[in-house]
Amino acid sequence: MAPLISRRPGAATLVALVAFLLGATLATPCAHAQPSAADSVAAVRARAQTDTEIEGQRRELESLRQELDQRRERSKELKGKEKNLLGQLRETEKNLQLTMRYLNALQKRERALQGDLGDATSELARTAVQLETERRRLGWRLREIYKRGRSWELEHVLTARSFGELVARSYYMARIAKDDRSRMLLTQARRVEVQDNKTRLEARKREIDRLQSETDRERRALASLTGERRRLLQRIRSDSKSNEQAAAELERARKRILGLIDTLERQRIARERGAPTGEAPLLGDFGRNRGRLPWPASGKVARGFGQQTNPRFGTTTFNSGIDIAASFGTAITAVSKGRVEYVNWLEGYGKCVILNHGGAYYTLYAHASEITVPVGKEVAAGETIGRVGDTGSTSGTVLHFEIRRGKEALNPLEWFR
Repeated sequence: MAPLISRRPGAATLVALVAFLLGATLATPCAHAQPSAADSVAAVRARAQTDTEIEGQRRELESLRQELDQRRERSKELKGKEKNLLGQLRETEKNLQLTMRYLNALQKRERALQGDLGDATSELARTAVQLETERRRLGWRLREIYKRGRSWELEHVLTARSFGELVARSYYMARIAKDDRSRMLLTQARRVEVQDNKTRLEARKREIDRLQSETDRERRALASLTGERRRLLQRIRSDSKSNEQAAAELERARKRILGLIDTLERQRIARERGAPTGEAPLLGDFGRNRGRLPWPASGKVARGFGQQTNPRFGTTTFNSGIDIAASFGTAITAVSKGRVEYVNWLEGYGKCVILNHGGAYYTLYAHASEITVPVGKEVAAGETIGRVGDTGSTSGTVLHFEIRRGKEALNPLEWFR
């Protein structure tokens, strides 16, 4: 049987039909032009989430950096003007705490960027391999097309010996053309993806280098502030006037604690009377725990409860609790179940947390290096709520601990087992 192309009466019609079939198929959008849809969507979502977290950290860093710059500028203005050693110490402590916060934020961001750098490196390697694979396939296909010539596909279709064979050849040639187009689009998409990953990788490397340099600077600043604080403490401990000022500061801090407890008590009474405060009242049995409470930290009592006299200068102060000497970073634990009512810095007390145990009973933990619980959290007996430190302290690394029934300060040593 002769090829259909030799049948003159219908040849023009058949050529038009073939052209229509090939053109219509090639014009159809290709579902395979995009690289593995499900995987791509998951990767894009994961990257978007990571980018959101990193952007949040960037904003936090900028805010802390601005606050730190303002604090350091203020310290420069006060330098030489502040003759009070205790005032110099408190200013140094504020700088020290803010520097520590900024340093922690820098390290947190660097860890996040290092993780993202690892992901970007893996992604670059994966897409580079895929790009090379697609390039090889496309190269082989282009060589085949070149060898056969541009008109080979049309000749192959038009040499069909029947109408059915012509339609079948047209269909498969259109499929081949469609696949060729898909490979070209996919190769182009891979090329763009590889370039994007390279750009992202280089940006992360530059920022990590910058963060590491800044971290080194802040570590040096932290070491300098720590040394300055240590020297000021030595001068204060050997200076009678500074010792008196420290005693007066503790008395002011004690009065602030009384005011704070008074506010918390009014809120507690309002809750128990059913006032709409948004929190359920604590109806604990803390009062039954006398002689049964665990210690809030492992250590030795450095200062007891009640009137305390400085043996060197003879100054007398009232200690509303006890001071427990402990290693820096020792866990501070709740002595009983309760709710976190207050977390903040108090002059003379440093970083401080107050727990409400119900029935007008409160416990206070001060001079912490860090507080690890937020306001409003319900804590269990023995749960870690912070770490021992020396913030606001002129006597070294200690935990200041108080038990109060309303405004009344109770001797903690009578409550421990």
